[in-house]
Amino acid sequence: MDENINKKENILEAAREIFFKKSFYEATMDDIAHLSGVKKSTIYYYFPSKIDLASELMEVNVKKIFEKINEIIFATDDIKKRVKMMIDFYINLLEENTKIFIVMERIGYDFMQKEESKKKINELFKRLRKKQKEAGDLFGEVILSSGKRVSGDLFLYSLVAALGRAIFENVSQGRKPKKDDLLAIGNIFIASVR
Repeated sequence: MDENINKKENILEAAREIFFKKSFYEATMDDIAHLSGVKKSTIYYYFPSKIDLASELMEVNVKKIFEKINEIIFATDDIKKRVKMMIDFYINLLEENTKIFIVMERIGYDFMQKEESKKKINELFKRLRKKQKEAGDLFGEVILSSGKRVSGDLFLYSLVAALGRAIFENVSQGRKPKKDDLLAIGNIFIASVR
């Protein structure tokens, strides 16, 4: 592996650990340098600021989620199957790496507290959303069981928010989220559509 790529990965992995233990604003570049074994000046070479470092960490993980969403789009047109596939994906992701949910929630929350970082996170999501739009909407327009039509974006955001909240609530209390709870959320969303 290229030494530069390896250093950058070490920095990102250390940042993931530090942001898991501390809020974005409590974490320091010294903490990240110490854990990664990379000099602070080298970290600044790759990431000009802590906001840039956290943004890249978010981007790497959000891109993985968006890539999976795109796979789901092409796998089936059936909305109920898509919801089930999203739930299964979240459960598998959670089982593989619980920490990443906490890190993303924590960075996302902290970023929204200050204008400079809020701007950065909004730019990130704008870029990622544009990529997803190029591939196609996950749900298009959704017809709820009541007959009301809602945008696919609203439906998707609601589903992801419900899953994220359930996961965050458990993990932040030191508990592993229950698979049955996540499946129940999926069932609520499946029942809500025609």
